[in-house]
Amino acid sequence: MGSFVSIPGFSREQCCRLRGFESLEQGDVGSICSAIRDEEVVYMLVIWSILAFLISSLCWIAGDALIVGFRKPDRREHGEFIELMGDDAYAFYTRINEPRLRWGALVANYSIPLMLAGLYAHWVLLRGSAIGVAGVALLGIGFCLSPLAHATFYPLALASERAYIAYNSAGDGEEPDGAVLEHARRLYRFLVAAWFPAIGLTALGWILVCIALGSGTTAFPWWSLFLTPPFQALPWFALTRLPYPGKPLLDGALFNIINLVWAIAFLLLMVSHPVI
Repeated sequence: MGSFVSIPGFSREQCCRLRGFESLEQGDVGSICSAIRDEEVVYMLVIWSILAFLISSLCWIAGDALIVGFRKPDRREHGEFIELMGDDAYAFYTRINEPRLRWGALVANYSIPLMLAGLYAHWVLLRGSAIGVAGVALLGIGFCLSPLAHATFYPLALASERAYIAYNSAGDGEEPDGAVLEHARRLYRFLVAAWFPAIGLTALGWILVCIALGSGTTAFPWWSLFLTPPFQALPWFALTRLPYPGKPLLDGALFNIINLVWAIAFLLLMVSHPVI
């Protein structure tokens, strides 16, 4: 048996204890210690990844609060305008605070790289499941599409305010400026076209993640699927219907509230169920 040569940062006893060997050759120690270091690097990357996801979720909650956190329009006040435009979405923005809307669009948009970075932790967790990896890929596509849908609320708000001004400015028997109204309608159609694919692909991705977690092929226990966004959606939707300080700021932030809760749950689960 060859002589033992120490490896900087690891004693022989540490390596033996960690891997269950009583005697090791130099090459064995080197490969084991290298593997330990690799695991430590991956562990730290996973921590930073899920923290990035958590921070991005907070940014998106703030963005949603700023750009869509408004009270539902009163049909007694805006009924004719809603009927004219064909949807109550425009009536949310009859009086706007442009800086609030601008920052609501930008704070979420600029944080999307952090949300994408958060997918690394999910990939490490789910890499043993083909369904889970497919779910992570769909989440990535959905996340990439989300900033466009979110930011479109900004021009829609500006156009809706102009449409409301045109509606109020029209005299008795006069029709509001049709070009102004149609401009707002076009932006709303664009918003719908951008929003549904982003939400649909993201939802499908989370469903596949749930299937992977429930199958027991990951480091997390099967019941962790109940902490994922799809299972959280209904109770959190009910909670946002209740009175709370600042209501309705968070009413439109449901998707990102459940992302935040999942990020916190992920970190807590890693304490007892390391993903590597």
